[in-house]
Amino acid sequence: MVSNESNGVADRSSFSTSWGTICSTAGVAIGLGNIWRFPYMMGKHGGVLFLMAYLAIAVAFGLPALMAEWSLARHTRSGPFCALHRAGLPGGRVVSIVMIFSVLMASSYYGLLVGWVLYFTAGFAVRSFGFGWSGSFDVLSHGVLLQSISLGCVSLISGSILYFGVRHGIEKVSRWGLPVFFVLIAVLVVRVLTLEGATNALGGYLVPRADHFKPTTPLAALGQVFFSFGLGGTFMVAYGSYMRSDESIPRVAIFTAGADVVAALLAGAIVIPAALVFGLPTEAGPSLMFDVMPAVFEKMTGGATFGLMFFGSVFLVALLSQMAAFEVVIDGLTHGFRWSRQRAVVVVAVASSLLAIPAMYIGGYVEMSDFIWGTTMQPLGAVFAVLAFAWCLHRGDALSQLRRNTSLPVPDWLFYWIKYGLPIGIVSTLLFEWVSHG
Repeated sequence: MVSNESNGVADRSSFSTSWGTICSTAGVAIGLGNIWRFPYMMGKHGGVLFLMAYLAIAVAFGLPALMAEWSLARHTRSGPFCALHRAGLPGGRVVSIVMIFSVLMASSYYGLLVGWVLYFTAGFAVRSFGFGWSGSFDVLSHGVLLQSISLGCVSLISGSILYFGVRHGIEKVSRWGLPVFFVLIAVLVVRVLTLEGATNALGGYLVPRADHFKPTTPLAALGQVFFSFGLGGTFMVAYGSYMRSDESIPRVAIFTAGADVVAALLAGAIVIPAALVFGLPTEAGPSLMFDVMPAVFEKMTGGATFGLMFFGSVFLVALLSQMAAFEVVIDGLTHGFRWSRQRAVVVVAVASSLLAIPAMYIGGYVEMSDFIWGTTMQPLGAVFAVLAFAWCLHRGDALSQLRRNTSLPVPDWLFYWIKYGLPIGIVSTLLFEWVSHG
């Protein structure tokens, strides 16, 4: 077992400020799932009733899991490749390699989706400057060259930022990117709610629908929390290892979770009312983002500008999430195999792009891959991270990390909740996903 931080990597980078830490961790959590998955989940599972379940589960499960992953990483001073092993988890090194590989696979199809967002961002930028652009999702989805160029740009941008490391790459971009996202999304909320009938549509969206609320709804909300918060023993472990020793983990967890929830609610206040006002469908999946929303802006006065703001803001947070996925693999190569950061960045960017090729040709590949590498492997990774934190670390060391430099109450029972409650909740969610999928 690890009993002190001196067993970690001595020269490991760290975030320079609390603000940079919060923006970086929130940037991991906020992504494409907040824009189209959360609004759809609310509509499917009872509106406000799902929201209430989601908020309760975010507090009961999401926050403790975030704190556990960060505490594990900071205590061991290790990223995803070494944290489980250093904590003393049996087979931790093998588990870590599998989880890092799953993140690499997930980054491939996620990068393709980010490329789609970039394509529409560029398209609305062209249109907002008065030039003609007639792009559509149908054209994009059947154009391998277009998708390859968009994906290549995403990998190039992500790699270029990560090339400069934690402070001058991840933290610097997150510190300005996240505030810009919230400013743009707030402006869009105001614009959408000024549309005729938008407030009524929003009210209908928020109406509790008891007939949609089923016994499986809380499990669906739990799955959304882990999906949305970026939990899985990889992303948040990597960023937790970059936290300073005097950082308040509970404080960062509250701000990160709060930013994620607010982003999801603001996205819902844009997507659903706008689609309903113009009589467009609000079903889940890529169609909501890439078919419905472009059609919304086509019909809206000043739509080119607002389309640019929407897809530009989404691209910012989607890019931050893609960077986090790359960073997980880069960290594994640099600290596990002693590669230089520069070499690791290039290899990861190229490998992720090449692994995305099947998604351009095979229908349903993204959905299948997401079920394997996201829905299944992410909760499994979270289980292993919680086990390493609560079952392998000394209880005193674990609580010391949680209580360090914070005025927030961290009772002893929280440790036991993480130890017993979280694994049961995560495994239940995973089983539910498999049963419902099958």
